[in-house]
Amino acid sequence: MARILAISSHVVRGQVGLAASTPALQSQGHEVWALPTVLFAQRPGLGRQSRLDLGAADLAAMLAALEADGCWARIDAVLTGYFPSAASVRVAARAIGAIRASQSHALICVDPILGDDGALYVGAETAAAIRDELLPMASVATPNLFELGWLADAPCLDLAAVAAAAGRLDPPTVLVTSATAAGSEVTTLLVTPAAMFARTTPYVADLPHGAGDLLAGLFLAHLLKGAGSAAALDAALAQLVRVLRASQGREALDLSALDASAA
Repeated sequence: MARILAISSHVVRGQVGLAASTPALQSQGHEVWALPTVLFAQRPGLGRQSRLDLGAADLAAMLAALEADGCWARIDAVLTGYFPSAASVRVAARAIGAIRASQSHALICVDPILGDDGALYVGAETAAAIRDELLPMASVATPNLFELGWLADAPCLDLAAVAAAAGRLDPPTVLVTSATAAGSEVTTLLVTPAAMFARTTPYVADLPHGAGDLLAGLFLAHLLKGAGSAAALDAALAQLVRVLRASQGREALDLSALDASAA
């Protein structure tokens, strides 16, 4: 069992952000310390929105309390996701630096949640802070196709271009979600220092949000169990596909399908 500090958004209703990545990690027996950067009543698009930000000063205070209690020496990995401001990104980056100083082996996974469908949905300053301050600290990054293109400042028109763009990022391991989509299949691309792995999975229509958050958590979960990169990808995709098939037409991901016996 590993212990992970997960810093991202949380929702009361709907399975996105920490509500997806935390169960993914727990499905493999890991302990998760989940710290929300922002709390939503429900995921975007699901219903009426109410939002409560944990400001940068409050985020810093939470992290300082953990550090003061000696928690950094107990951390095996950090997963970061959505940040509402550049100041919050910088607070998280400072904490990760302290964790790395205490635990040099800690695995840092950055899910750079910036945007999709051709546009940023965080501020440009926040996106730049994730690129410039978090990504250089990461062992693993899990961008979607739009995020990869924005971070690498490179076109991603085919699989070769996607692989080249992934190789331009600082993290040695980059998992690109929805790297290509054609007809009935979606390709996920994993780029490591040693090799490139492309995996196709069935396209599932009419899905709720949260698949990217879920896959980031699952990939990290299997890495922390000791799986190699390709094996971790295969195991994560197997769980993801079960969840997506169970979730078709629903308003939120059916995370009970993480367990093969319940699918």
